Parts: sequence; structure tokens; C-alpha cells
Amino acid sequence: MSGYPPYGNQGGGYPPQYGGGNSGYPNYPQDNSFQQQPPMPGYNDNQSCASFYGTGAPPSNNMNYPPAPYDSYGGNPMSNPSYGMGGGNNYPPPPGGQPPPPMYGQPPQQFGGYGNSQYQPPYPQQPPPLQQFGGYGNAPPQPAYPQQPGPPPPGGMYPNIPGPSGFGVRDSLSLNFFKIIVLTFQQGGMPPFSNQPPGPPPQEQQSVLLASLENYQGTVFPFPTFNAEADCQGLRHAMQGAGTNERALIDIVANRSNFQRQHIKLTYKTMFGIDLVKQIGGELSGEFKEIISALFDAPATYEAWSLHKAMSSGKEGTLREILLTRTNAEIRAIVDTFKRTYNKDLEHEISHRVRGTDFKHMLISAVQANREELSPQQIQQARQMGIESVIDRNRARQDAEDLYKAGAGKFGTDEKTFNAIFARRSYYQLRATFEEYQRKHGKDIAQVIRSEFSGDAQDAYLVLISCIRDRPTFFAERIHKAVSGLGTRDSTLIRVIVTRSEIDLAQIKQRYQQLYNRSLAQDVGGDTSGDYKRILLSIVK
Repeated sequence: MSGYPPYGNQGGGYPPQYGGGNSGYPNYPQDNSFQQQPPMPGYNDNQSCASFYGTGAPPSNNMNYPPAPYDSYGGNPMSNPSYGMGGGNNYPPPPGGQPPPPMYGQPPQQFGGYGNSQYQPPYPQQPPPLQQFGGYGNAPPQPAYPQQPGPPPPGGMYPNIPGPSGFGVRDSLSLNFFKIIVLTFQQGGMPPFSNQPPGPPPQEQQSVLLASLENYQGTVFPFPTFNAEADCQGLRHAMQGAGTNERALIDIVANRSNFQRQHIKLTYKTMFGIDLVKQIGGELSGEFKEIISALFDAPATYEAWSLHKAMSSGKEGTLREILLTRTNAEIRAIVDTFKRTYNKDLEHEISHRVRGTDFKHMLISAVQANREELSPQQIQQARQMGIESVIDRNRARQDAEDLYKAGAGKFGTDEKTFNAIFARRSYYQLRATFEEYQRKHGKDIAQVIRSEFSGDAQDAYLVLISCIRDRPTFFAERIHKAVSGLGTRDSTLIRVIVTRSEIDLAQIKQRYQQLYNRSLAQDVGGDTSGDYKRILLSIVK
């Protein structure tokens, strides 16, 4: 916040890293063929699947509209739209007598990757299962950490990582190893209320793995009896006549997943020949209009718009919040959407618009989406044998020593060494590095950063450290800053609430209560008013 936060070696809540280039999942050939196969035994055709934001589910076939088209992503057969929708994937038998890749159901989950792109990320051929989504991110979830970092726990164990039997019902829908992010669609074009022509209709995309050992949950889920046509009629009725029935609007929009909202937009234009978002935008104003816009945007589109706006207005905090907390898959989707929407390269824009060499280098490293992440096999191994089984302690000790020599152990600071380690290592591996640093040199890594860096670079490293240790805590603190003091930072509040609503907002609420002895709903409600307040509280719940 992803996820906006935990991490599997997705790095601080990041998706697993696979092979190189377009290698895909080891030993499974790529194939773009698509054939309908009978569903797996026990598969529930009406079960929801995770959308980019986390738990958006495509409506079942009785929703009175045709299934969304699909595109292939990076030549991967997982772009098969039947995945997670009751259909089957037809994968060729793997060579060497290996067992065929398993089929998975679609539990509502966090995180995700997205978007149509010519870039071909090395995603595995068969999506492993599991929950949370993230799309927005779901940068991988990260275990909780003490408010004052103390000495590392004995044996290198991490807090709040459930054991093999700690999964809930949702996790048991598939293998109990890792979370699956189902990339459901990518909406092109500008964010709502812009003057740009609308982009192509939402299209279902391939599933993307998210390696994380923590379990997270949003507060917004797919509406169980979703009917796009009925919702369109309700929205049209709410905007007819004098004024707008904002409460009816909130009741529909706040209780649908992002995936379902995309279907509502498409169905509305099909039924009435009117762009729903533009029509709503003409009826509303202020922060209420902004949050409705954000909710109707596809995740990568909204985040690309947020980055574009932040670079135009010098909002470095937004750049840190998005680029340093998202999964590899999410970042790839954002980069692709930014290019398609603004006809500009995100890395180029960062190079020419962001000030501060060290901070700029960190952001450029982040948009490469190349952080090490846990593989499905490592997730399974960690579940069965503990986190230490997938951590390289020797590397952690060496990295800790390299950080010491690049900072406290020399005159000046070797910024390149810090960036190389922080940008490349997985979140779990970095936690081990932080432990080794404190064990050897008696200093918490956050203290080291405050001693060696300043300005935007220092803030960026502290954001990373916070997410590496516990992503929900980072976003709880972010919300608290937005509602504290004089005035409300409404754009920050809207962005965090919307983008984490289907990923880990439930855990963010818990951390907020623990940190400030007040509920998130109390503080959000006390700092906002009117329909804007009502829709925020409908999401926070």
C-alpha cells in the first residue's frame, strides 16, 4: 500500500521472480493456443477471482452481457480468458515425463500485474493459487514489526507469518503456498473526466503470481448477485431529473469490485450510448468527484495518472508511495499504461523531472520491476520448513557488511552500493540483511539511513524499510498524516483508500487502531464531510 504493503520475495510484497526474459515457468513450453476444457472437479463456476485491485470477480455467464475479449500477454497462454471464470486452460503436456501444471480455482486475492503490453515479463506458464491481489498492488505483504525496532528475534524467525496450517478457508481453495493475483483487465485511455478520447474496453488479462507468506484482505469484495444491466439502470435513474441521488450512486459504486465497475462502464455505454464516467463527472464536483473517478479507473490507469500528476506538481511523496511499494507485476503494468496513455516513457520522465541524483536513481531502479521474488517452489518450501529455508544467510551477512563499508565504515557514503542492495534483493532477504547488520554492528538500519542520507533519498529509503518490515503499517501512517494537522491531504487519502481497498485495507485498519488507539473510520469520518465522507466510510467499513 501493493501490495497501495507486505512482501514475499516479491520484495516487500512483491511477486516472485522467474527465470529470465521470456523463459516462463521452468520446463513448461510456451503455447498461445486456446481450447475450452471441462472445468476441474469441484470447481465452482460462480466463484469470484481476484482482480487487479485484489478481489474483483468477473460476473458469471448469466449476467446478460457477453464475456470480455482477451489478449495474450507476452505470448503466455495464461491470457486465456477462461482462467478464473469457470473455463479450463489447454496446456501442452510438459516434456520429460513431468506432471502437468495444475489447474487453479480463483479465490479472491490481492495484488496483481496488468495491462496489455509488448513487454513480455517472465511470468510462469501456470498460475499458482491463492489469495490477495494487489494489484494495486499488492506489493507483497510483509509481516508486522515492533514499533521500536529491537534486536533481531532468535533464529531469524519473522513475526506474523502463519505456519503451514495457518491458512484460512480462502487459501485452501488452492495450494497453500502463495497468493495468486489475477490480472483481470487493463483499461486504456486517460483517467475519468479527462478530455482524452476513451480507451479500449476492459479486457481480461493473464493471471500473475504473487509470492507472499502473509495473508491480507481488503474491505471491498465482488458483489455476490452482481448484474451489470441492473446497476446501469440504477445509476441512470440516480442521475435523472433535477440533481443527483448521491446515496444511490454510493450504494452501487462502493459495493462493487473494480472488475465489476469496469463491466458497468462498458455495459452503460452499450445500453445508452453514453460514457458513464463523463456523465457522472458532469453531475459531481470536488473530492467526491475525484474519488468516484478513482473508483471507476482500472488500477494501473489510476496510478499512471497519479504519477503523471505528481511529476507535474513536484509531489515526491506520491512517487515514493507508488513506485517503492508496488510489486514487479504492478510496476510493469503502470509503466506500460503510462506509455500508452501519455505517449511518454516513465523512466525518461523521471530522469528529466525528478530532482536529486540518489532519489532519481532509486526511482529508475524501481521502474525496472526487477526485484528478486520468491518462486512458487520457495513459497511451498517456506510454508513447510520455515522462512529460513528460503533465505541466504551468507548473502545477508555479506550484504550487511557491504552496507557497513559503504556507509559507517568509510568517509562519505557509497550510494550506489545502498541502491544496488535495496533495489535488487527480495523483501524477505532484506529483512535478514537488516538483522545481520544489527547483530554485527548494533545499529538499526533506519538509523543508518538517517545518518548516511538526507532529503528525498532518505525519505525514499525509509519508505522501503517500512514496507519491507510491514506494508500495512506504512499505509496506516500515510493515512494518519493525510488526516492530521491543518486541512486534509485529500488526494493522498483517496489514493490510499481506493488502491488498498481490495488488497490489505483490513490489515491497515488494524494497524491504525494499534498505532493511534483510534479507529480509521473515526479519523476519516472526523476529517471529511458530506457524500465524500459517506463513500469513504462505505469503503473503509
